[in-house]
Amino acid sequence: MTEAEVRWLAEYAEDGEVCFRVGARGAEVVAEWSGLATLAARRDGTDVRLRFEPGVDPRDVRKIERGSAWLLVRHLQGRVGLHGAAVSVGDRAVVLLGRSGEGKSTLAAATCLRGAELLADDAVGLDEAGTAAWRVVPSEVDHWLDGEAQRALGVGPAAEAKAPTRAAAPAESARSLVAFVELAFVQGPPRLTRLAGLGAAAVLVPQVARFVLDEPERQRRELDLLHAIVDAVPVFRLERRRSFDDLGPSVDLVLDVLGRNVQTGV
Repeated sequence: MTEAEVRWLAEYAEDGEVCFRVGARGAEVVAEWSGLATLAARRDGTDVRLRFEPGVDPRDVRKIERGSAWLLVRHLQGRVGLHGAAVSVGDRAVVLLGRSGEGKSTLAAATCLRGAELLADDAVGLDEAGTAAWRVVPSEVDHWLDGEAQRALGVGPAAEAKAPTRAAAPAESARSLVAFVELAFVQGPPRLTRLAGLGAAAVLVPQVARFVLDEPERQRRELDLLHAIVDAVPVFRLERRRSFDDLGPSVDLVLDVLGRNVQTGV
């Protein structure tokens, strides 16, 4: 495929270099992970063709297949996908949300070391499970952690760049979503508060995996669906210091959310 064939709609860059972009080619959506892979599919999420460049690291293949490519296809199919991590205890799941660098993968890995199962490290899929109920679909089996996090948790090769570490207990089936937890680094001890109204909705909106940008009606449906989810599922904010010393108390709070009747609030 040539540049002229695709009308690029959005791109994502790191250190000034475009590493991902998505666009339209006639009735198809096309996505490109620079130097790694290309995906093309119909706008309804059918006829998916994912092609990897020769010699791509198998770890990157698994990351794309289970992560951003999987989210893109879900988006085309009209299903909910979020950028975040998710863990479960029994049939109860919590989704961890936040901007890049807020420690979602690290907190998920630390929670799994305390007996939780991993549902997602970066790509979270939600499916409806009846009236005002949602389930988190298992998508990923690896924690992607940088060297500092690997050393703090005592897992992985302690490489400086982010690297995958297989979760001790990847979830094998969907789990009931009981809460969203937004992560933020602040001064002071770990603290969990419940959000409501627009504040709760504002946590989810930036984390929606949104790829098709030239269909306003699709975007309106997504916003309506997000508000319905927030009405059904409580949203919390977990504040803690940017210190591995706060990991233990933060895990305690996540496990508390998983164990409590969260509908009563805090």
